[in-house]
Amino acid sequence: MEVADLNKERSTLIIAVMTLVTIGLSLIISTGQTLSRQEEAGVLHLQLSARSVLQAVESSLRTGIITRPDAGLFRPGTAEYFRELERSGEVVFVGILDERGGRVITSRDNSSETATIVFPPDALTVLREQGEWSGRATYGKDKVYVYARNTALGGAARLDSAGKALPSFLVVGLDMSKHMAVYQGFKQNALFQAAYILAAALFIWALAMGLLKRRELAGKALQLERFQAKLLDNLPDGLLIVSPHNVIRAANPAAHTILDAKGSGLAGLALDQLSDNIGECLMPPEEGSAAGWQRKTAKGTHLEILSVPLREHDEVGSRLVIIRDRTRMRELEKSLADAEKMAALGTLAAGVAHEIRNPLSSLRGFAQYFAKKFKGSTPDETYAQTMIREADRLNRVITDLLYLSRPRSVQPGEISLIQLSEDISNLVRMDLEDKGVTLDISLESQTVRADEDLLKQAVLNLVLNSLDALGESGVETKQIHIASAFGDEGVWIFVRDSGPGMTREQKEQAFEPFFTTKSKGTGLGLALVHKTMREHAGKALIESEQGRGTTVALFFPDSDHADHDWSA
Repeated sequence: MEVADLNKERSTLIIAVMTLVTIGLSLIISTGQTLSRQEEAGVLHLQLSARSVLQAVESSLRTGIITRPDAGLFRPGTAEYFRELERSGEVVFVGILDERGGRVITSRDNSSETATIVFPPDALTVLREQGEWSGRATYGKDKVYVYARNTALGGAARLDSAGKALPSFLVVGLDMSKHMAVYQGFKQNALFQAAYILAAALFIWALAMGLLKRRELAGKALQLERFQAKLLDNLPDGLLIVSPHNVIRAANPAAHTILDAKGSGLAGLALDQLSDNIGECLMPPEEGSAAGWQRKTAKGTHLEILSVPLREHDEVGSRLVIIRDRTRMRELEKSLADAEKMAALGTLAAGVAHEIRNPLSSLRGFAQYFAKKFKGSTPDETYAQTMIREADRLNRVITDLLYLSRPRSVQPGEISLIQLSEDISNLVRMDLEDKGVTLDISLESQTVRADEDLLKQAVLNLVLNSLDALGESGVETKQIHIASAFGDEGVWIFVRDSGPGMTREQKEQAFEPFFTTKSKGTGLGLALVHKTMREHAGKALIESEQGRGTTVALFFPDSDHADHDWSA
């Protein structure tokens, strides 16, 4: 039976979750890199723009404003020029600052609070050391992008008290609001796209998980269906689904075997179309009858039948019929009963043998004495000889009883049936000639695995029974036939005769101890044969009809197919 693998399900779920996490992390990283590159591109654009404006301002100051060296940068037109640039919209601040960041000339009034530009802490230091700096700064309440560079414009130099020129820095500040707005819009679009892709990935993941789950459930359903099909096909009990109109809708292989179905099978047949009385056995039980298993017999087969209504079936009133072949169980029960009978008989024989044999030996001794004493005297000698023969017969009965009741260890080996048949033919040659009986031998299998002594005794008993039957019959052709044949799992030995045959009642009681139809028989011969076959894990069968002779078949299984280990 197949069991769901929880570790496999857990592994599939872990793989799916890891895949989703990987997609999410990859999306976050790629979105972050894209935004970072976009921000770098915006800053680079601002830097280029600020540098271009600064160069333009510097060029204008060199060529347009500063026309006389004595005028310098401190003429009124310079500040006005800076304010004109600011009014263009892109430029927020233009001015010349000293080495401490103080205003020298700016586009705004020096008294205005908004004219103050606040650099980052290390910006002025870098500007003094490297002569150039660009970056973000605060201009009033706004964030601006500043580009500053050391300038040495003619007339712009300032002197300290010692007459040494002090550095001045030309500074341009650009409005970042438009660039930031563009960047924020791009950022929102990128985040929206990332969220959309992530949501789509989640949806596809959920869809894939649902599809995998459905496929898994479909696979389990298919496995369950296959398991149920194999289970039904390999059940030893027969299963039938019968419609309300008593038509067989489905049947498993065991049902075909038990009911011995021919042709196209059982499906589609009505119960009344089945041979013999099988259909009657499968009919629904009458109302009011006891529910449960019903024991019935059909075609010589003992059946147990259970009929169960199928309430969830498409057709209301359909039934599930379960059929069990109990023939083998009946045989085992009969064998058990025979074994119990033999055990009781053995207990009786063991007690009787001791009590009878000793007085019987004394009686036989006296009978021999009187036979010698009255030799030649009639009828005294005849009476004495009769006493001896009857004592011997009674002794043989006791011996057979003891053998029949006592278990015996079987010693199997490969026996030549040719030699066995010749030995039996030699033993009964005189009887065959006296009664005019012909003994024929035909052997398909020339060997059999069995206990030699027990096999010879069993076959000899059957031959002697056939001789007695032929001697008492009035048939013209008197013939006994010993034959062998290969079976599916062993060897068959047959002893046939052309005698008067047996009735059905005689066949059923033939293997019982003390049952006999002969005038002088003990009724133990066939019982001994039956016991021998049980000890070999085989079987003995009788086929006979009155006026058509009798056949006794002995089956000796191969050692691989024996039901036990050949021990009594």
